[in-house]
Amino acid sequence: MSTYRCSDGTKVTKKEIDKRVWIAKKKKIEQFLYDNGFIFCEDCHDNMDRPVDCSHNISVKECQETGHAELAWDVNNITLRGRKCHQKHDKLNLKWKQ
Repeated sequence: MSTYRCSDGTKVTKKEIDKRVWIAKKKKIEQFLYDNGFIFCEDCHDNMDRPVDCSHNISVKECQETGHAELAWDVNNITLRGRKCHQKHDKLNLKWKQ
């Protein structure tokens, strides 16, 4: 199984990263609901764009490749985004490219 480094030099498996990311996403949603009472896109503040995704500001892939695997499960690296804003952030729709 693949292992990745954290910034402190510790190694973590892909399976462990995925587990910690899942937990971080759950915490993000719980905290957001506690703070706001409902879920909405943090980029455009629309609550009608469903579904709302847990989107990484720095991708899990980049975190793993740069030796900062711990950022993958850092709640502060996760933003709630409606699907359109998530696609725009990830540059998955050419009509939004600048």
